[in-house]
Amino acid sequence: MRTPHAVTLILAAGLAALAFGGTAQAPLPPPAAVVTPIPSRALDGAAQPNLAADSRGRVWMTWLEPKPGGGHRFQLSELSGSQWSAPSTITEGTTLMANWADFPSVFVASDGTMAAHYLERGTTRLAYHVRVKTSKDGGKSWSEPITPHRDTSATEHGFVSFYDAPGGGVGLIWLDGREMAAGHGPGARGSMTLRSTVLKNGVAGDELVIDSKVCECCQTSAARTADAVLVAYRDRSDQEIRDTAVARLAGGKWSAPVTVGTDNWNITACPVNGPAIAAAGQSAAVAWFTAAGDAPKTFVAFSTDGGRSFGGPIRLDTAPTLGRLDILMPSPDRAFVTSLERDAEGARVVLREVRRDGRVSAPVQIGRTTPDRPAGFPRIVSAGKRLVAAWTEPRPGGASRVLTAVMEAR
Repeated sequence: MRTPHAVTLILAAGLAALAFGGTAQAPLPPPAAVVTPIPSRALDGAAQPNLAADSRGRVWMTWLEPKPGGGHRFQLSELSGSQWSAPSTITEGTTLMANWADFPSVFVASDGTMAAHYLERGTTRLAYHVRVKTSKDGGKSWSEPITPHRDTSATEHGFVSFYDAPGGGVGLIWLDGREMAAGHGPGARGSMTLRSTVLKNGVAGDELVIDSKVCECCQTSAARTADAVLVAYRDRSDQEIRDTAVARLAGGKWSAPVTVGTDNWNITACPVNGPAIAAAGQSAAVAWFTAAGDAPKTFVAFSTDGGRSFGGPIRLDTAPTLGRLDILMPSPDRAFVTSLERDAEGARVVLREVRRDGRVSAPVQIGRTTPDRPAGFPRIVSAGKRLVAAWTEPRPGGASRVLTAVMEAR
């Protein structure tokens, strides 16, 4: 692990609302007035939905569903008005890995290229590899799959994030377990690393090491600012401090990471609860979960200098939180964040707006699920002022199902 720069907290979370004018400001209204459920086209038993939107406002959803006779199908559907299109299959087979935390995705680059990633099991229980297909016709047809990492060791490779690569191509970030294959001495293991590459014309370029020691199974997240790429991830120190970090790609090199909201969360296991990042122009916002001090919390911090530094943490949760965050940034001073929160009936998917001046809206309930791991990670994207959410609902004694909803942001 590179030694991260601890970012000075410019504001205490409780004083964030006073930061921009010296007086308390009125609370924000809820970010959406009406939540409209839309039936998905996923079969019963489907799970792990993910969403993507392009610059024209088109929205796609992917998910995994059981395949008759065994295995899984990796499915794609496009939102048209208030209906999802009939699904098409990106790939299928008995080696596809279906995991509540490390799930497939689709991405649309600025040139219209679509990239879809999924995971294939290796020769041992803990071994799996990233596979990527691309499409030039909006998902109607797909290339043959490639493996973007050159390492073929029987270790974990996953938790992928895509980004628009500077200079063209589709950028790819992943957790890479190759250093954990043999360990470093008796009873010791090597470290999970964070790496990146760029796909151009179906070929993966050189691999870059972003961080040589990171948390083993927390999601990564990437965003493009006006002049750089940012990746947010859960770092790991030699003392088992697992706080959120952000690294910056500019001029072909990744910067040393900065720690966002120094929580000093000491935990000797992976919390499986990674951060989410979004950007608008030269601004960025990171949302993250921590349970430092055995007190689960969710926060957001804003950057106004392209991700070089971040302001103080703004706390979001007002009920027992499970984290599992996603984030959008419609403008430089505001963000929308989804999360899971416990309640008396199980758990609910909620949406909040947070401003750079520290104001946080009351939550809007998007839908219901359970607090269990099979509920996975709700996802959200925007198409103009329209917000689209997707999540998994496990059903006791029955097959899970994928649910979706749309909202008009205020």
